[in-house]
Amino acid sequence: MSTDPSPRTEERSPRSEDRPAPRSRRRQLTVVSVAAAVLLAAGGGAYWASTASSSNESDATDTAAAGAGRPKLALDGTAASAHGDGEGIAPGEPMGPRGYRAEGQLPDGPRTAAVRRTGHEVTEDQVAKLAAALHLKGAVKAEDDRWRVGGGPGDGARLTAERGKNGGAWTYQNGGTVPLDADATPEPDPAPRGKPLSEKKAKDAVRPALRALGLEDASLKAGSPVGSTRTVTASPKVAGLPTHGWDTTFVVDEHGTVTRAQGNWNQTHKGAAYPVLSASATLDRLNKASQSRGGHTGEGAGNKPTTIGDARFGLSLERSHGRPLLVPAWLYEVKRKGGGDLEVTHPAVDPKYLKPSRTSGHPSAPEAHKPGKGDHSEGTGPGRHKTAQAIESYSAEGRTLTVHFWGGVCDAYKATTEETGDRVEVKLDAKPKQDGKNVCVKIAKRQTVQVELDKKLGDRKVVDARDGRKLPHK
Repeated sequence: MSTDPSPRTEERSPRSEDRPAPRSRRRQLTVVSVAAAVLLAAGGGAYWASTASSSNESDATDTAAAGAGRPKLALDGTAASAHGDGEGIAPGEPMGPRGYRAEGQLPDGPRTAAVRRTGHEVTEDQVAKLAAALHLKGAVKAEDDRWRVGGGPGDGARLTAERGKNGGAWTYQNGGTVPLDADATPEPDPAPRGKPLSEKKAKDAVRPALRALGLEDASLKAGSPVGSTRTVTASPKVAGLPTHGWDTTFVVDEHGTVTRAQGNWNQTHKGAAYPVLSASATLDRLNKASQSRGGHTGEGAGNKPTTIGDARFGLSLERSHGRPLLVPAWLYEVKRKGGGDLEVTHPAVDPKYLKPSRTSGHPSAPEAHKPGKGDHSEGTGPGRHKTAQAIESYSAEGRTLTVHFWGGVCDAYKATTEETGDRVEVKLDAKPKQDGKNVCVKIAKRQTVQVELDKKLGDRKVVDARDGRKLPHK
């Protein structure tokens, strides 16, 4: 069975209704943006999506119309912080010393664009093809809401893939200890190892898996080596648009073997279309949102704004009610003095059609600022303290309860429980990993935390302490 994603055929047709309606002119940029409410990704970083959820919440939209029968788009976290009808930044209005300054012309972009919902029925054949591409032997087995090939937890190499209508996410590991985040500090090798592969050879090593996933045309980036490994990130196009955060990532060792990997089948479904802002207007809204929160002026970043080069119109991975959603966005090229790639993104949907979701405690768009004492407002940047982190689902084995969630990689998470005879209430708290001396520019990724119960879970229900919501079993 072919795994070639349907959006690719839509890209070839100039009449495709997924193609954004174009504008006819370009606009001079006259604003400065501060580093707030953005998604940032350096080379080798990754942001992976999972769609499993049994929530009855709408994927993205409210049934309340937002003019002309168009539903409002509900986004989690700071991605929806610029919602509303407020005016933009007036000429001469103070912007704060930190930020991004764009000079010259940036594109107006299209008039409207559609969101894309993630998730599809992953078949046994798709999993088998991916396993073969990863040189993993064994039968494909169905376990609850996932497919599995290889050993169970702690039993060596294994591939797991979520199935059901919200499936699409998969993970692979061969028992190694190298972290997926190439910027993280890996565990020490037990013995000296070889030299990492070149960028070209590392990319070539993952091409069989890309073919199995239908990602042959994805843009590839090889990150800096970590020990003897190198991370390769594949960023696909969806409906003809570049994406940010919708990545598939591989860790390749010195022998060309994929040791760990995680990603999604690139299959999405068209959602509602919304009016979108130009590149300059989107930065304007970004500045307005930051000003309303007091802005961020971390000492370590200096007082000179960073220059933004060109901008591309695309799709960024956000979340709505805890579920991944690809949202029309502007992807800005940031010019760095020290070199290296850096991309800043922000949703481009007209703020009249945005609203914060009920689960807006999720870290939809981590901020980039210097760690410090922080405040007590909710957010995802280091130096901030959250009241509680939203949980997506749970799994249990014996007395061990594992909670699954999306969290910023700059934070460390700890779960605590309150147990009764018929329920277990779980609270997930976060604190910054940083020591206040370094800047952490990261993005959110799917994570798990374990906590030991007083006794086996049994038939007790598990609820999120934030809102009393019953959590789905993973």
